[in-house]
Amino acid sequence: MPEADLKGFDSAYHAPVMWREVCEVFSSSSGVVLDGTLGGGGHTAALLAGNENLAVLGVDRDPVAIEFASARLAGFGARAEVRRASFRDLDEVFADAGVRAWMAHRPVVGGLFDLGVSSRQLDDPSRGFSFREAGPLDMRMDTASGTSLADYLRHVSEDALAGAIAENGEPRHARTLARRIKQAMASGRLHTTADLRDVVAEVVGRVYAQRRIDPATKVFQALRIEVNEEMEALEELLEKIPAVFAPPARVCVISYHSGEDLRVKRAFAELTDGGCRCPKDLPCVCGAQVMARRLGGMRRPQEDEVRANPRARSAKLRAIEMIEPIAVAELRGL
Repeated sequence: MPEADLKGFDSAYHAPVMWREVCEVFSSSSGVVLDGTLGGGGHTAALLAGNENLAVLGVDRDPVAIEFASARLAGFGARAEVRRASFRDLDEVFADAGVRAWMAHRPVVGGLFDLGVSSRQLDDPSRGFSFREAGPLDMRMDTASGTSLADYLRHVSEDALAGAIAENGEPRHARTLARRIKQAMASGRLHTTADLRDVVAEVVGRVYAQRRIDPATKVFQALRIEVNEEMEALEELLEKIPAVFAPPARVCVISYHSGEDLRVKRAFAELTDGGCRCPKDLPCVCGAQVMARRLGGMRRPQEDEVRANPRARSAKLRAIEMIEPIAVAELRGL
């Protein structure tokens, strides 16, 4: 596909990452695909434009995204339905009376989850996600609920903060960063994202002086993940996949952070390998069942997409198709 075509589903809100690969996953599907991270509606628009047999239920917890995407998808009529919710609450979303009525005679045939943060959220200083311009210490994806970054930093312990930074961002300097951030917060020095970036630079600025990545990038990433409970939400989503998506539904996840991808990889392996812990050269006696098959291996964005959208460079896509459960013992010939 020519590079110019990559802009076909971009918008002022966000450039959908790996939309061609997403459309390929659902190219033969007929029914409802849940877009659990609707954002600006780019993936949803691509799916609806590319397959007339699809309808999409778009879910997002960001009210700005809901407003933007609703207007953008209006041209698809009844094939697009939008709800404000978190993908961790899929069972509640599908139990909604309005959603049930909209889905009448439409089976759920897939789920798409593009993790992380949107370009619009990063580029809007008022949201507090970015360190490039001064903004409030917020970082909430749902601006109407939850704990802001300022409140999180005010109440979190130094040990817990160090653990969060180490696990999701900057392990080498996590302890020092946590101590300095807590000191700055206590002294009243932290008011904006620019203030936070200055503290980070004081700790690790020289270490990263010769690198392309700003030293604040991973620290801000770690704090965003904590404020929005992203790993907890992902774990809840992955646990619900077998209950929400019946065979032959397909589930596609795009991740950007090693912690996210590791969780997705493990959950998908549990579904596709049955989670059997018995030695492979011996009969399975644990009762494990295979519930899905892999749709290819892990995929990365194509070079032309990375050139057009550098933020796509760290994306990893994994996809599975749910199947009728098969006992691992049966697969091993018992």
